[in-house]
Amino acid sequence: MEGQIQYGRRPAKISKSSGQAKAQKTDDSIMGTNNSSIVSKRSVERLYFPNEPHFFRYFVKKPLRRSPLINRGYWLRMKAIDHVVKQFLEQRSEKQRVVINLGCG
Repeated sequence: MEGQIQYGRRPAKISKSSGQAKAQKTDDSIMGTNNSSIVSKRSVERLYFPNEPHFFRYFVKKPLRRSPLINRGYWLRMKAIDHVVKQFLEQRSEKQRVVINLGCG
């Protein structure tokens, strides 16, 4: 019964178009979250790092200032990651260190 969902006793068929529409809705939701996140990171970049190169300006056409709580949360996460990575890289070791960013929201 591949491609079917059981509701009671009768199997209900899933059409390809409804499956594609659901997948598109999921994709749009994920991209919307990403876009919101980039705008928030741009807000922090402008507010807390005015004298550093602005990386996120290439991805945000019209910068928006986020709420203080959002700005502070993104800033704190950026500082925490920066601190942990620097600490890791400064440890004495004969081994080569590699930092891989698999995405962090």
